[in-house]
Amino acid sequence: MTSTNKPDFEAKNQEFIDKAESSDQYYGFDIKALTRFKPFLEFLYADWWKVNFTGWDKLPKDGPALIVGNQGSVLPWQTLMLTYGLLAHSDLHKRIHIMYDLDSIQDERLHSFLREIGFVPWSSSAMKRLFSKGEIVAIFPEGLNGLAKPYSQRYRLQGFDWTRFLPAVEENVPIFPLSTMGCDEAAPNLFNLSKLASFLKLPYFPVTPFFPWLPMPLSLATLPGAWQMNVHNQAKYDSKGQSRDVIENTCKQLSLAFEGEIQAELNRMLRGRNKSRI
Repeated sequence: MTSTNKPDFEAKNQEFIDKAESSDQYYGFDIKALTRFKPFLEFLYADWWKVNFTGWDKLPKDGPALIVGNQGSVLPWQTLMLTYGLLAHSDLHKRIHIMYDLDSIQDERLHSFLREIGFVPWSSSAMKRLFSKGEIVAIFPEGLNGLAKPYSQRYRLQGFDWTRFLPAVEENVPIFPLSTMGCDEAAPNLFNLSKLASFLKLPYFPVTPFFPWLPMPLSLATLPGAWQMNVHNQAKYDSKGQSRDVIENTCKQLSLAFEGEIQAELNRMLRGRNKSRI
């Protein structure tokens, strides 16, 4: 998709925009902030990263769902591409609530902005509330380890935190894995200056190809590329009426299964990309 064939976001989503403006804003969400940010998101999606988003039609048009994805390096750009792709480039026309550890973000302006465009501070009660409203939630259970991993470990998943699945499994919500290829190379983290990060009270301080030539936050500038995002088939499980021990065991099994499935898909896409370059 190129910039010459861009959808009219406001016209295409006017019903959704009107509904969002008059409904529960969910932890600070503001549809006007997202529409103001639209030109930049469209540029990233269609021109800078040329995102090819497949499998979104597997997601339910009605009712709740949980999306489980791999984390990208340095900044969670793939969360924004997921949000914008489903809202503006699919027939689903639903926004995603990104459950995120916002406590790690010290800048109040960035913290507020992320909440306005759909990021939700992580909590089990918040996730269950969104499920009760029939909303789609996305998590990235690698956490900060996934963001801080060096470029040498790109596309090698860090361990998933199985406790992040508890709210969805307790509510027996449909779960869909999501694999994203391209995010680890968009803003490569060469290594982490942990001592400087500790001094600045940051979760990590990435050294990118633009550092020290550009100051923070300009050193977090991204590189162009070609992204592939693929929603996998719904996971098969049934937790209705199960005991707490069974639910926790189900979460652990699903966590390992998703980690393996997404890693296998990333490996497959890497092999396909490498073959196309020969």
